[in-house]
Amino acid sequence: METKPTLTLDQPAPYRLCLQGRVSAGWHDWLKDSTVEHNEDDQTVVTGIVRDQAALFGLLSFVRDLGVPLVFVEFLENSLILVEFVVRV
Repeated sequence: METKPTLTLDQPAPYRLCLQGRVSAGWHDWLKDSTVEHNEDDQTVVTGIVRDQAALFGLLSFVRDLGVPLVFVEFLENSLILVEFVVRV
């Protein structure tokens, strides 16, 4: 029987963020080792490991400050992602 991973406030976790529009490659220089793709719906999808819940809220604040509409944030509970979001301010 498989157990679901436990999401905690202070542990790294994989996330996918979807942003409206095709955000240029230059803006995501503040993300270290993340995957950035553009999908067929003209959206930018960023995937990576967030250090903890505080870093997730910092990342969401940064996206808000960019003025980019956020379509969704998804916790990837069955992910093998080995990259980490690092906000460089």
